[in-house]
Amino acid sequence: MKNKLTILFCFLFTSLFSQDVLLKRSGDQIEVRITEVGEDYLKYKKKGFENGPDFKISTSDVFMVTFANGEKMMFEESKSKEDNDVSVLVAGTQIALRMNETISSDKKGGRKVSTGEVITLTVHQDVTDMDGNILVKEGTLVNGTITNAVKRKAAGTKGKLSFMVSNIKAADNQSVPVNFKYEFAGKSKTAVAVATGAVVAAPLLLIKGKPAVVEAGTIFQALVSADKKIKLGN
Repeated sequence: MKNKLTILFCFLFTSLFSQDVLLKRSGDQIEVRITEVGEDYLKYKKKGFENGPDFKISTSDVFMVTFANGEKMMFEESKSKEDNDVSVLVAGTQIALRMNETISSDKKGGRKVSTGEVITLTVHQDVTDMDGNILVKEGTLVNGTITNAVKRKAAGTKGKLSFMVSNIKAADNQSVPVNFKYEFAGKSKTAVAVATGAVVAAPLLLIKGKPAVVEAGTIFQALVSADKKIKLGN
């Protein structure tokens, strides 16, 4: 008889405790009884503490509640103020760069540059996100590095010129990694030189190819190499 009363008591206790299931974003799952659903919080009683205090939890920490009647309520993860103040500059985004001056592999055609020298370019136009927030500002100065500068030579050998840009400053002054390498060679005159040399050997030494020249105003496209969070409002 005593065992039967115990079983009956347990049954009545289970029935009286309206069992809801709260699934947290952390993956933890607890059996509760929801007592209040606020705008950004939930209040509940823990199973076994039905006469105890209400516990409170932020809805940003809750993934879903399954009520005793089977209905489910899901909650969106709220963004923090910090998240609302940032935007992501996505890898693969193009940033247009404009050459500031005419450079050359030789003294002819532009300012002669040497391997290892730093040159400057300018961001040609604003880079924005889908909401129109400026992530990289037009007019931002960008440093490039000459990686190869070979003078034109005798026998029609053309000049060569190459440079690279590894990072660009974002609107919040962060350094954004980019992929950009440019290689250029002047027009070769080797065929002309060889033909001339077949008649007279000496003039072969006097015929040179053209220098490699990059004109001021030339537009290039650099690619962002990794996602970067940019702070807005700068």
